[in-house]
Amino acid sequence: MVALPESHRKEALRRLEKEFAKRNFVSPKPTEEEEEDPEDKQPDFLDYVKILERSQLHTGVSGGAVPFQKWPYLVDLARSMVDNRLLTVLKARQLGFSWTSAAYAAWLLTFSAGTNVLMISKGQTEAFSLLDKVRFILKNLPEDWQAPLSPDSRSEIGIPSRDSKVIALPSTEDAGRSETASVVIQDEADFHEYHMANYAAVKPTIDAGGQMIMGSTSNKRNMSSLFKELYRSAPDNGWTKIFIPWHARPERTQIWYKGVRDTVPAIELHGMSPDQFMEQEYPGEETEALAPPKAQSIFDRDMIIGMADSCIKPLREVGPASIYQEPRSSKRYVAGTDVASGVGMDYSVTVIVDVNSGYVVADLVSNTLQPEDFSTSSIQLLDVYSNPEWAIENNFSDTVLTVARDMNYPRLYRRRVGRGKNIRREYGWRTDRMSRQMLFDELRASFNAGHLTIPNKHGLDEFSTIIAAPGEKPQAMGGTHDDYVMALGIALMLKNEKGINNHGKIIRLPAFA
Repeated sequence: MVALPESHRKEALRRLEKEFAKRNFVSPKPTEEEEEDPEDKQPDFLDYVKILERSQLHTGVSGGAVPFQKWPYLVDLARSMVDNRLLTVLKARQLGFSWTSAAYAAWLLTFSAGTNVLMISKGQTEAFSLLDKVRFILKNLPEDWQAPLSPDSRSEIGIPSRDSKVIALPSTEDAGRSETASVVIQDEADFHEYHMANYAAVKPTIDAGGQMIMGSTSNKRNMSSLFKELYRSAPDNGWTKIFIPWHARPERTQIWYKGVRDTVPAIELHGMSPDQFMEQEYPGEETEALAPPKAQSIFDRDMIIGMADSCIKPLREVGPASIYQEPRSSKRYVAGTDVASGVGMDYSVTVIVDVNSGYVVADLVSNTLQPEDFSTSSIQLLDVYSNPEWAIENNFSDTVLTVARDMNYPRLYRRRVGRGKNIRREYGWRTDRMSRQMLFDELRASFNAGHLTIPNKHGLDEFSTIIAAPGEKPQAMGGTHDDYVMALGIALMLKNEKGINNHGKIIRLPAFA
């Protein structure tokens, strides 16, 4: 075999690399064999991407370009951009989302003919900056990958020979309305003034099979935003979600974090304390990012984050209900139910609690079951735990309670009504201004003291959404739910009213018939 001249060999390798890069924005996840022999790894598009630090981007400096840092979390992000049609990214600040998005747009522009990418930022300055990133990447690609660009424009880059373009717009009331895009990227989406209108404008793109990528830090001033709603509802809503904490970057340590907190310029605080600024801009946990400011939260944030490690998948199912801990004859249990006002709206929730440990051993959470079926399924679950005391909320509907009575459930809660000689007992828990405040007082004290454990991630997440401004009643943030919280609170109030101590012993006369 005659060896190729070195120049020919290099040219062949260059063509091979180019063809490989055409197919791959980022390398696929390596196999075990490839991980053992990293030298066999082929280059991908990101290996050819050059970026500038933020301070250099608008200076007109032609040099100083540095390679894109393929940190593990950025590689995962890049793969998610390729693999998912609907992607929402909740993140800390300055983690490279914008540069990765710009690189993705540049890759599509370079190698996918007929691609129209629409990039929407919170303001015009941010839109221009994002497009500058795309432009810089394109101009610093290997020479034989480059093609003549359309006449320079602040809001658009195109490659006429490939009929592809990238348009960058600020979030305005009409942004995206007249654009036909195959890919939509929204940077810092949670801070877009017209995010709802922009989403509605580009939704036909999504419905037609186009791709949409949203990325943002959390805007703590709007806890019921569309961005958060889409993120919280994933993956049930068809979206894929990713959370990237502040410490994902290798050089970021607790010392780094403290240094940033202690040196935040006053102009960036916008009325926040340095700690409030850090929890918004540099969250370390998903729960921290999605939770309201600590000053408004009634449940201890650190307790919620710590409890997240205790969340598990159910051991087994009983119909639509979940069991997290099998019943034991030596244990005593209580149950509480919060009833939704209608199917498909809020959730109806039944929880069963171990009165000794405060562990939620089982639950039933549904917004699809009819009230009759929900009651029957709850009774089936309660039967597994030998029919413990059960308090059913009946503010909006008494159907669940009526079915339970008709089925002769043996240990239904009856509240005291009236005064003096007129005292009587009525079935069901009734939530009014006074009882709600008492419920939250008891629930907050028990939760923050570590006397409760919620293994259901859905249920635990609700605790991070309960807020109370000074002088106002505790309530769920707009767009979120408190059904699980209320069901657990009702169970706790039942335990206290029944007079059951933490050892399962009755310590005073019960408030039951």
